[in-house]
Amino acid sequence: MASSVQGINPGVMPTPSPLAFVFSGNEMIVQCTANIDDEAAAVKLLEPAMKNYQNFNDGKHAAIVRRNGSTQFWITSVPYAKSLDQAVFNIVRQTTEPGIKLPTTAEPLHCQKITKIHIRRPRNQFIIYRQWMSAKIHADNPGVTAACISQIVAQLWRVEKPEVKAHFKALADAEDRRHKAMYPGYRYEAARRNPQLALSKRNLPLNPMRVDERLIAAGF
Repeated sequence: MASSVQGINPGVMPTPSPLAFVFSGNEMIVQCTANIDDEAAAVKLLEPAMKNYQNFNDGKHAAIVRRNGSTQFWITSVPYAKSLDQAVFNIVRQTTEPGIKLPTTAEPLHCQKITKIHIRRPRNQFIIYRQWMSAKIHADNPGVTAACISQIVAQLWRVEKPEVKAHFKALADAEDRRHKAMYPGYRYEAARRNPQLALSKRNLPLNPMRVDERLIAAGF
């Protein structure tokens, strides 16, 4: 159900009405219809929602799009906005590309004494990416559960750019070389687990944050 932006009095910003959320494939689109033909006022009103969209999508470059000849506005990602028919849609505002700064090195491994303690295996590219991205998501959205973060990171990794995956592959290769130098002749042995602890963890209820809860956490 489409939402509407209330009439704007001179010098007064209206209280925004609820926005409509629809999906086109994997793309989330926020829709809103203004009840007056004042593009500048509508865009100003929608800018906080555009920022919230960006936060919800982990900093993805966002845009406000207007359907030509109407008062219907969309908030979506810039790549999706640019894929729309420019004869029908016009990008009226977009966020600046924040650019995610990739780590130059993986968190260092600390040398451990070769005793009966368990030596961890070197991490692969996905594990390094997951730890880095999980920390970033948690810092931006402290209310999101660990289970929800794991799901988000897995989805992000599947659609990640090849050059980003190659970057983390290089970090994993470097860690593997350091691990071999620190522990020559290392052979992986599975750590012994406490069966009672494992059973108690299985009995814990899963409570991943739903999409609507994530929208609230993002500020919508």
